[in-house]
Amino acid sequence: MKIVCFGDSNTYGFDPRLGSTGRYERTGRWTGILDAMPGFSVVNEGQNGRCIPSTDAGYASLAHALKRNPDADVFILFLGTNDLFMIRGITAEGIADRMRSVFQNVPALREFTREEGKHTLIVSPAKPSDQVLFYAMAGIPNGQTKESAADVLRRLPGALRTCAREFGAYFADAGEWDIPLSYDGIHFSEEGHRCFAKHMADVLKGLS
Repeated sequence: MKIVCFGDSNTYGFDPRLGSTGRYERTGRWTGILDAMPGFSVVNEGQNGRCIPSTDAGYASLAHALKRNPDADVFILFLGTNDLFMIRGITAEGIADRMRSVFQNVPALREFTREEGKHTLIVSPAKPSDQVLFYAMAGIPNGQTKESAADVLRRLPGALRTCAREFGAYFADAGEWDIPLSYDGIHFSEEGHRCFAKHMADVLKGLS
């Protein structure tokens, strides 16, 4: 099973620890851990800071990821965390609408999703900690309070599940997986990457 993972920094494998190279080793990222499991071949299309695409350039980037991997069996969309914290006033429904726009504006994604034997998987974000330090450290204005972010995260899985159903995609909620995080409250720790890979493998084995 060939899997293309289109995501943000937690797919890229960003390591926020001081003194690090800024990225976990390939074997320490959830994509690399998954790739080492029998039956899986994984392409990492993660990018730091990526929101759900909403521009022509963003749509083109996703389309190119599909074009580069015509033999892919599964295309994973693991996005939404940056939308939550970087877009002031965003709601769960607003994030889901951004995901709808991706399907509406990337014909190749719709075609892939409809093709027999192919699977598109939307993954709702893992839960950040109550105190997210990353955006303050990076100088990015935080668009959410602790309370508003919690409300969005409570509603988001249902909103993204509905979006997935509308376009014939599969859905998984990483918010249920209790992923261990690094000190910044948003990026996976080494243990978090191992935990995420295990859960993702279970999801992928259940696709039909």
